[in-house]
Formats: sequence, structure tokens, C-alpha cells
Amino acid sequence: MEQKKGPILHWGWIVLASGFTTLFVTFSIRIGAYSVLLPEMIRDFQMTKAQAGLIKSAFSLVYLVFAPLMGWLTDRVGGRKVISFFCLFLGGGTLLMGRADNLSSAILFYSIVGIGAAASWVPIATLTQIWFGEKKRGLALGIVSSSYAVGAGIMGLILPVIATHYHWRMGWTVLGVAGLLLVVLNGFLLRDRPEEMKLAPWGEDASGVEKRSSSHRRVSYLEILKERRLWIIGVAYGAIAYGTYTLVDFVVTYGTLELRIPYGVASLSLTVISFSGVVGGIVLMALSDRIGRRRSLIITQVLTCFSLFFILWAGDRVVWLMVGAGWFGFLYGAIYPMYAACTRDYFPREIMGTVFGLLAIFYGVSAMVSPVLTGYLADVTGTFRWPFALGAVVSLGAALLTGYLGETSEAELLTHSRASR
Repeated sequence: MEQKKGPILHWGWIVLASGFTTLFVTFSIRIGAYSVLLPEMIRDFQMTKAQAGLIKSAFSLVYLVFAPLMGWLTDRVGGRKVISFFCLFLGGGTLLMGRADNLSSAILFYSIVGIGAAASWVPIATLTQIWFGEKKRGLALGIVSSSYAVGAGIMGLILPVIATHYHWRMGWTVLGVAGLLLVVLNGFLLRDRPEEMKLAPWGEDASGVEKRSSSHRRVSYLEILKERRLWIIGVAYGAIAYGTYTLVDFVVTYGTLELRIPYGVASLSLTVISFSGVVGGIVLMALSDRIGRRRSLIITQVLTCFSLFFILWAGDRVVWLMVGAGWFGFLYGAIYPMYAACTRDYFPREIMGTVFGLLAIFYGVSAMVSPVLTGYLADVTGTFRWPFALGAVVSLGAALLTGYLGETSEAELLTHSRASR
């Protein structure tokens, strides 16, 4: 039977572009703005580093609470509605950050941002894997997740200029407006499933769609929570989140306040991390499609540990510091999309939003603890060297945990057999 000729541009790429833009703005806010503008806010509000960490911890606590809900809603009502609506919180909370006048108001407003951010990565990662076939989802996730690196990297260049010539408040305001514009963008461009448009996922033929549709089963929260691999992936995910955020959240503060590097140069380290992450995210995710996600995660996390120690060794030698930042960023750009793709290897697509939401709890706990503990240890010891070293060790622990995952095919059979009971 003759097949219909498909569209010139598969709608999966439009979904990917919309997701890329949304994550670009989201990570510009949650990584770029926080990291780059934090030193100026510390000076204005006369905060300790531990107090500054409370702002990010409040964000992470809200993210932890709302991410499972966003995953569940994505499976039930679709990512298009979830992402579009909650961008109101992302943009509105960011605008309010530009009006914060003390620590308490900054904590409150960044918590509102956390609600919107919870509706970004989990639903977008879910939609990306729905719209791209099995052999293409690593590459697709690598592309969409590189948006974090582009966003944070550009913010490392632009926000210091805005903060210097205008004020750090202007940086939050500009990003807040961008966040609100995402409501319109996602409402127009996102679609929940290829089947709605009579399409197969990109890189997959129609027979794969029919086969998958016939095997659809409803899986309960309890059945998912009984899956041993969910806990292995979750704890490892939380460990690497803690390890990497010790550096990402404080790298500019470390360079500016401890190494006494000029503010613009210290901000450049975040740009190097981010732009190298663009390359690393795409290259390492494409490689993981070939050699397997578990093996790729182990290698990436071990090398992340060594990169953190290299940055400590570099100290205030700017050239070596930037080399270490580039090494770290190349690996960091692939870690989170690789976990998303790895999770899809073990669970069916019909429950991916729910599973991602549950895994976000592990991420959220670490992202909440990391900035406060890192800031506290830096205050107590007078240096970031000890908390960064702790982050390196915890990153190595994530690699060891990942080694306990079984083969993908076995996990899929187990999940499907439980779902059919």
C-alpha cells in the first residue's frame, strides 16, 4: 500500500524548537541569573553565603513539591497545557525578583519562579521523547537540553553588562518579560502526541506506532514505586545534582569573592561551562545512543568528579580555571538529558511524565540542600574548596550507583509484566 508523503518539516522539530526556547529562558533564569546576579545581591542585601543559598533552596523546595504534579498532569492533560499555563508563574515570579528589597522577598519571589520551572524540564523532556523515535531520542534530548547551556552562557556575557550599566534588577526584569512571552509561544506550537497529527515519531515508522499503541497499559504510582531501578536512578540522579550544583551555583561567587578575579572574568567561567555544555550535550548524547546510556552515565560522572578536582587545583590561574570549566561543562551538558533518556530505556512512554516527576523529587532534595550546605561550609571554613571537593566525591558516588542498573531489556519486561496484571 502506498504511503502518504509526510510534511517537509516533521512537527517533532517544531516541538523541539519550542521546548528549546522555553528551556533557554528557564535556565537563563534559574542558573544564569541566579549565579551571575547573586554577588551583586549579596552586597546590596548584606547577606551571608548561606543566606544567599536559601534563595535557591526555596526555589528547589517548591520545584520538589510541584514537579511530581507536573509529571502527572503531563500524562493526564498533556504537556502543551501544562507548560503554557505555568509559564505565567515563571515569568511573573522573575519580574517580581527585580522588585525584591530583602532576603525574605527574594525567597518568596524565587519560590514562585520554582513553580513555573517545575513545569519546564519534566514536561518538555517527556514531549521530546514522545515525538522522537527510540534511536533518535538521545540526540533530540541532547539538542533540547543544550538550551540550558546556551541560556546560561549568554547570561554570563550579558547580565554583567546590564548589572554594571543599569542594575541587577534590570536583569531579572528582562528575563521576566521573556518568561511571559513563552505562554503564547507554547500555546501555538506545542502538540502532545504525533498521532494527533497522523504522524509517527521522527525516526520511527507507522508500524512502530501501532505496536506501541496496542501495548498501552495504565500503571499506578504504587507499581512504579516498587520498581527497584526507579530508586537506583533516583538516588544517583540526586547525587549528581548535588555534586554539580555545588559548582554551578557558586562558581561566579567563588571567582569574585574568594579568588579575587574581576567580576566580568569570573562570570566568563559560567559562560565557558555553558557553551562547552552545548557541544558536550549533543556529542555525548549521540554517543549514548550507540554505546548505551548506563555506560555513558558512568563514564560521564566519573570524569565530572575529576573535573571538579581539576578546578580546585587551578585556583586563581585563570587560563587553567577556564580549561577546568570547559571540561566540567562538556560533561555537565549531557548529564541531565542522559538521565532522561536512561529512564525512558526502563519505563514505557505512557508513564514517562509521572516517572520524571517522581525522579524530580530526588533532584529537588539535592538542589535544595546543595546551595545551603555549600554556602554554610564556605562560611565556616572560609573557602569553597571543601564544599567543591565534597561535590566531587558525591559525583563519584553517583557513578557507582549507576553501575547497579540492570540490562534495559530486562527492566522493560518487568515493567510491562507488572502493568498487565
